[in-house]
Amino acid sequence: MHRKTHPNSMRHALAVVVALSCLPAAAQADGTAQIVGQVEAAARLQLEQQAERMGLTDARISVTVQPPYKPPPPCAGRIEVAALDVKSPSHLRYAARCSDDGGWTRKVQARARIVADVVVAATDIAPGHPIGDADIDVNARDVTAVADFFADPSEVIGMTGRRPLRAGDLLRKRQLAAALLVKRGDAVRIVARNEGIEVQVAGEALDAGGIGDMVRVRNLSSGNVLRARVTGAGDVEPVTRAAQ
Repeated sequence: MHRKTHPNSMRHALAVVVALSCLPAAAQADGTAQIVGQVEAAARLQLEQQAERMGLTDARISVTVQPPYKPPPPCAGRIEVAALDVKSPSHLRYAARCSDDGGWTRKVQARARIVADVVVAATDIAPGHPIGDADIDVNARDVTAVADFFADPSEVIGMTGRRPLRAGDLLRKRQLAAALLVKRGDAVRIVARNEGIEVQVAGEALDAGGIGDMVRVRNLSSGNVLRARVTGAGDVEPVTRAAQ
């Protein structure tokens, strides 16, 4: 939305530009360098924390900061940097503010590149093939624009591909499915635990599922159909009773 500019505002803006242009070039350069340095440090810290939360202990992060379009005047107080938009590492936005009374603000953009050791396919993997140690490797890849990678190879073992995967492909969570530990029609153990007491009954799986999946099972003793969580190969834990 366009706003009408008041004449006094225009005169003030012109005065600021004239005053800025009269500053020594070294002072302007020092202020710009300070902003660039602080934004780079803020971006690097934020991305290092994000990488740690994602399980990346060896992330190599590079940050490029675009200097503010308009060089800042001197700031007698502190220059504080605040994040405006840090959702995408390739498009980071910050605000640098001078804490002086009537101080200035400069918006600054930056972009980052994140390279880390992640799990990749060591061989071609067919859909439905349970992934083993020989099928995967760990290589350095650019994961700047990828959020669903695997940092821990053990998380991939036993999973299956939803589509064909080629040697060298970065393995992504959306491409893989948990290995089926229970198939429809399988005999299962329904294991209920309560305050240290464990009860086991025989059941029949009415759905297929992997670890943590919710499936329907029939209690072979009572005939009741239950909703249960898959806890292991052939083992389920009852959650609620399901409609038959």
